[in-house]
Order: sequence, then structure tokens, then C-alpha cells
Amino acid sequence: MRDFSNRPVSPQKQLSLSELVVAGPNATTGRLQKRGRRRSILSVTRLDPRRLSRNFLSRVESPAGFDVLFEHLSDVYFFVKDGEGRFVRVNQGFLKLVRATREEEVIGARDSDFFPADLAENYMRDDREVIRSSEPIIDKVELVRNPDGTIDWFCTTKLPLFDKKGLAIGVCGITRDVKKMNTNNARFLSWAPVLEIMLNDYAQPLSTAALAAKVSLSVSQFNRQFRKKFHTTPRAYLTNVRMNAACHLLVTTDLPISDISLQTGFYDQSHFSNQFVRHRGLPPSQYRAKYTQSPELTPEEVLAEEERMRISSNNLRAGSKSKLA
Repeated sequence: MRDFSNRPVSPQKQLSLSELVVAGPNATTGRLQKRGRRRSILSVTRLDPRRLSRNFLSRVESPAGFDVLFEHLSDVYFFVKDGEGRFVRVNQGFLKLVRATREEEVIGARDSDFFPADLAENYMRDDREVIRSSEPIIDKVELVRNPDGTIDWFCTTKLPLFDKKGLAIGVCGITRDVKKMNTNNARFLSWAPVLEIMLNDYAQPLSTAALAAKVSLSVSQFNRQFRKKFHTTPRAYLTNVRMNAACHLLVTTDLPISDISLQTGFYDQSHFSNQFVRHRGLPPSQYRAKYTQSPELTPEEVLAEEERMRISSNNLRAGSKSKLA
């Protein structure tokens, strides 16, 4: 057996007698603890999840290895758009949704090339908001035209895409049929009773207490858990559903606005009009006129006209205030 008794101790690890007398018996332990802390810090640095992710992804030459996964999800429609709303990447599911056969038929096109103008405007408005705010839109329920031409409820999530300078330059997202999500997605399955009543009975005066009872929660628990899962309040979610339904009726029917307001769950025409201006930026009558009498008007032109109207209205109010002053 080898004898280690006379093996020299590294100068960096041993303490002199004088150091032991001055520092006390815990000096060696303290030094070891300091080395241990340094090693712990290094270990945390090495295992930092964000750094690990950045380091690995910086070595990936193309994102194709990731977005190809969406080709294997038949009920998920995946898309990427640039800052001008042009499609630059879609999966096979999205091609079927817009009744295209090849991706080349979609690349460079916009929502207005495949969807009714009123629906395309909603999609593009959300795209601009995601890019402007650099914030995602999570699980927003909206109307989408199916491949057979029918209109149905879909759930859409959009995320901003950033360049190397950190500027948002586009969006990527997925949209899914709500009915399929309720049957296949565990997160939505537990909330299916609430989503079904919101999407099917939005014309009724649905109270938060009645919605909470559907999932056996108190009102406070319901509000808290709903906001956590859907990133909005139950009331805002329901208002969005009603607003989408109202827009569809305005464009596809000749019903009086007063009837539409009642059929979509608003108290009366005045309440409906106020809410419509708040969410769409123009009165229901003007919205109907733009999309029924001028179907050739593109969503870009609609947004530009709305912006012109807002600026004109703001200038008018500013002028009135200056005269009063």
C-alpha cells in the first residue's frame, strides 16, 4: 500500500500555524466554504436555462427543424407573417384552410387574399397590435372561414418575432378549431362548459356567477383562474365573442342594427354602438357600409381611413377646446 503521510500539501490549500492562531479553527472551513460558493455560482451559470437555450439555438442554421413539427399536427394551422402582413411560412394545415395546394400560392399573400374583408381586417389589426406592443395575443377566440366556406369559431395565439436588435418585425402564430380543442386539449376540456355557453348563448345575459357555476368555482376563483388561463377577463372574453358575432351579422345580413344588438347580447342599440366604436373604432353603420357597399376596399385601406377619421376627430375636439379656452 502506498504511503501518503509525507505527501506535500499544496501551498494554496494549507494554512500556516500563525494563520491558524490568528484566524481560529474555522479558517480552513471558511476558505473551503468560499471555494464551494464560487463553484456553486459557476454551476448555476453553466446551467442557466436561458443561456443554455441561446447558446444552442445560435448554432441552429435554420428554424425548419422546428416549424416542421407543425406539419404533423393536422388540427393546428401554423403561419408566419412579416411586418407588412405577408405570409412567409405556413404548414399544410393552413394550406387546406385557405384551399391552397402549394405553399408558393400563399407566400407573399395577405389575409385579404383568402378571407372576407371584415375578417381579414380583424386579423391584420391584431398583427399590428402584436408588433406595436411586442406582446403576444394568447388564445383569442375569433371567427374564421372553414375550407367549405362556413364560418366557425377558432382560437388564435400570436407571438411577436424580433430581429437581432430586439425590434418586432413580424408575427408567428397558430389557430385551431375551438370544437376540436374542447375535445382534444386537456386545458380547454376542463373549461369546455364555459366556452360552449359563451360561444353558443352569447345573446343571453350571462352573469359571471352563472359562468363560474359551470365549473363549480366561486366568482373570485373563476375570475382568477380564467385570467390565468386565457390572459383576459371573462367579461372581456365574452365581449370579444359578441363583437365578432355582431361584425359578421352586419356584413352578411340586412338586419337592423337594433336587432343585431339584441341578438348579440347587448342591452340596446345605444350600448351596442358605444361598445362597437370602442372596439372597432367606427360606428356599426359605417362598418356595414364599408364592407357591403365597397367590397373592393382592402383592409389596409380600411385601417388608413379609420386612422384618418380618428385624427380628424381628435383635431376637431382639440380645436373646440382651444376656442373654449
